[in-house]
Amino acid sequence: MKKYLSLIKYEMKNLVKDLMNLFMLIYPFMMLFICGYLLPAIVSKTSEAGSNSQAITMLIAFVLTLSIGGFMMGAMLGFALLDNRDENILLNIAVSPVTVSGYATFKIIYTYILAVISNLIMVGGLKWMASDAYTVNYGGMEIGLLDSLNFGYILIFSLVSALIVPFVAMILAAVAKNKIEGFALVKGGGLIVMLPMLILLDTFQDAKQYIFGIFPNFWPLKALLNLTLNSTAPANLNFWVYMIIGTIYPIALGYFALKVFLKKLT
Repeated sequence: MKKYLSLIKYEMKNLVKDLMNLFMLIYPFMMLFICGYLLPAIVSKTSEAGSNSQAITMLIAFVLTLSIGGFMMGAMLGFALLDNRDENILLNIAVSPVTVSGYATFKIIYTYILAVISNLIMVGGLKWMASDAYTVNYGGMEIGLLDSLNFGYILIFSLVSALIVPFVAMILAAVAKNKIEGFALVKGGGLIVMLPMLILLDTFQDAKQYIFGIFPNFWPLKALLNLTLNSTAPANLNFWVYMIIGTIYPIALGYFALKVFLKKLT
């Protein structure tokens, strides 16, 4: 236990000194500023209230806010592990009492907590400062996207959606040979964030929605969208079923990715 307390002290000491950690701290506030203040201000000045363009823009911004937190934190952890590997830090850890497996697990838990806090700041902050801006006309009805979200739902979503962190981080660190390849993988991996947005289309309101079930962020995202959009499509599952699958599936993927990462180091 003492060895992990030392790691915690080290991370706390370098929280604002390390650029990667600093970005993790600033990122949710930056996204909140963009989606909670800047974007609504731009949209209100460039489109008519209640117009299709305004509704589409705000819906996409809302889904992006829900999707991006865990993915970005996982990507940042992946880059940090690539840095550690390039600087032979992981080789030194391998012969220390901590071990690479223990270090990777510690970093996953640490980054997962940051991802949960990030989601709480972005989604909770959006509800606090921009609820009125995220009122859209969807399916012929005026819907406040954040009206039906209370802190309990936001907390559950934050806990579940952040579980994508280990999968993204470990796959990135295992597959990429260097940070340049890692950057390319992150750009391609943006599909994990973007493709589930298609569930907003009428085409994917039936059983075809589960095509996107291969993406781990689909499950918590769909649960929250059903709630915010008052969706009662027959193919929809119960909120808790989506969340249970959204918990088990990314944990399984993360465990597999961790094994791949550790195997590559041996």
